[in-house]
Amino acid sequence: MYAEQTRADLVAAARKLFVDDGFAGTSVEAITGAAAVSKGTFYHHFPDKKAMFAELYTELLQQVAGLADATAEAIRATPEEPATTAVANLTHAFLRRTIDDPLHRELMAQAPSVLAGRYREVNDTIAQPPIERLLTALAERGDLRPEVPVDTVARLLLAGLCEGNQIIAAARDREDALTRTFQSITLLMSGLAADDTSARG
Repeated sequence: MYAEQTRADLVAAARKLFVDDGFAGTSVEAITGAAAVSKGTFYHHFPDKKAMFAELYTELLQQVAGLADATAEAIRATPEEPATTAVANLTHAFLRRTIDDPLHRELMAQAPSVLAGRYREVNDTIAQPPIERLLTALAERGDLRPEVPVDTVARLLLAGLCEGNQIIAAARDREDALTRTFQSITLLMSGLAADDTSARG
């Protein structure tokens, strides 16, 4: 239990420091100082601070993946309800986190440079599959064009959402950037919809 608490203290310290000072501006010494543990204790739990960042980023994507899977389940459970509304709400909620959740904003913004090649690996294994499952749920309802390649579209949508975070995070007016980014992704999604989807709601 002591080891679990120590690890939790280290992770909590890193969360705050990565938000306040960025990955590059955060040293192992700063993390251990904030957690009140030794550097040896840090290295007992993590090989380096990049591994800690990767863990935090993975946890964040797992949370988002859970939202996507819940949306897919809801779509299957309520065939009479308009699926486009559920997908739009999920998209907006993800982008909204860029404003409302500093940890989400900073981890998403820093992940490409911090994780380098591992960034794609984590995205592909954690975030892309639930998007594919969501698109599959739409396809099963007949809400997608039959020629839509689910795996390719899922990857492109994930890239668009990640880039949307970058746009919003870097904007002076984040609310305006959120509106523009959400509208843009919604327009892109509309091109995937089956011809009669809007008529069916």
